[in-house]
Amino acid sequence: MIKRLQHKIILIITILLTISVVVLMLAINIMSQGQNSIKIHDNLEKIAKQDGLIIEDINSEILGRKAEAGYLWIQVDHAGNMINFGGNVSFKNIGAEEIVFMKDQVLSYNNEFGYMDGNIAYLVMQKPIYGAIIVFTSAAAEMEQNKTLIITTVIIGAATVFLFFMLSIALSFWLIKPVKETFDKQKRFISDASHELKTPLAVISANTDVLEAELGENKWLGYIRSESMRMSELVNELLYLARLDDKSGQKVVMSKFNLTDVVLQTSLPFESRMFEEGKTLEVDAQENISCDGDESAIKHVLTILIDNAIKYSGEKDVIKVGLKLHSGKKIITVYNTGIGIKKEKLDKVFERFYREDEARSSSSGGYGLGLAIAAEVVRKHHGNIKCESEYGKWVCFTVTLP
Repeated sequence: MIKRLQHKIILIITILLTISVVVLMLAINIMSQGQNSIKIHDNLEKIAKQDGLIIEDINSEILGRKAEAGYLWIQVDHAGNMINFGGNVSFKNIGAEEIVFMKDQVLSYNNEFGYMDGNIAYLVMQKPIYGAIIVFTSAAAEMEQNKTLIITTVIIGAATVFLFFMLSIALSFWLIKPVKETFDKQKRFISDASHELKTPLAVISANTDVLEAELGENKWLGYIRSESMRMSELVNELLYLARLDDKSGQKVVMSKFNLTDVVLQTSLPFESRMFEEGKTLEVDAQENISCDGDESAIKHVLTILIDNAIKYSGEKDVIKVGLKLHSGKKIITVYNTGIGIKKEKLDKVFERFYREDEARSSSSGGYGLGLAIAAEVVRKHHGNIKCESEYGKWVCFTVTLP
C-alpha cells in the first residue's frame, strides 16, 4: 500500500510539472514564431508602401534582417495581370513563368500575409492607382531560428522533466514517511493484539466446554461459543495479514503444482453448502494447468472468493468458478448472480475492513478482511486481481497469475 501511495505521489507530481513545462515551452515557441512573423510582415509592408523602390544603402535597415534575405516584388493590375516586377535579388535563375506562377499562387490564397512553400513569406498590398503589389522574401533564416529554438526547448524541457522526476522521488519519500511510520505502528499493533487475544479466546473456549459438560447444552453458552469462534476467525485473519505484511518474515515459497486440481478440490466441497441454500455451483476448469506458487495460499484465495460469492448471493442464484489458460496467463474467475456491487465502490472492495453493505456484512459474518487478504496473496504471486459487476445482477472476480 505504501509503495502504491508513493508511486501515485511521484506520478501526480511528475505529470503536473511536465504539463507546466510543456505549456511554458509552447508559449516560448509560439511567442518567438509570432515575433518573427510580425518582423517579416512589417519589413515587407515597408517595401510595399514604397512600391518596391527602396534605396540600396538603407536596405538592411529597412529589412531589419540579413541582406542576403533579399526581396522580390510584383505589381499587378486590378484584373490580377502582372504589370512589372523587380527587387534586390538576382533574377538570372528566375524566369517570367516562375514569377507568374508565384503571383497566381499567392492571389489564389486570398490572404494579405502568409507563407508559400514553407519558407517564402509574402505580403499583398492593394494599390488603388494600378491594382496591387506583392512582395516576397525568404524566411529561411527565421524558420531555422524557430527550428533551433524548438530543439533547444525540447532538450531543456526533457532535462527539466527528468530533474523534476528525480526530485519527486526524493519528495515522495519525505511525504510518505509519517504515513509509513503510522502504518507500521498499526501493523505492529494488529499483530501484537492478535497474538495477545489468542490466549484469552482459547481460555474462554475451554471454559465454555467445561461448563457445557457440567450444565449441559445451554443457549447462553451457545452464544458465548459462537461469538468466541467469530473472534477467533477475526484474529486468525488479522494474523494472516500481519504475516503477509511482514517483510522480514518468511517469503512465499514457490513450487510447481497442478492448479486445475486445486480449483476442483477447493470448489467442489462447497457444493453441499450451496445445495442446502438453494444455490447452483458450476465449475469449468481447463485440464492440466500448472502453476508456480504457494499452493495453500492460492487455495486460501479461492476459498475467500467462493465464500464471498455465497454470502452475497441469494436463493436460486448461480455461482460459477472458472479456470483457463490465455496468452500464457492463468485466469481464475469466480462469478455469481445476486445483488452485485455499485460501480463507484468497485475500487474499494480490496481495502481492509471495507464492507460494501454494513448491515448485510454484519449478518453474514464478514469483517472486510477476506478480499484484502486475497489481493495481498495475489500481489505476492506477481499476479493481478480485479472486480467487475453490474449492480443488481452479477459480480465477477478475476485473478490473473503469471
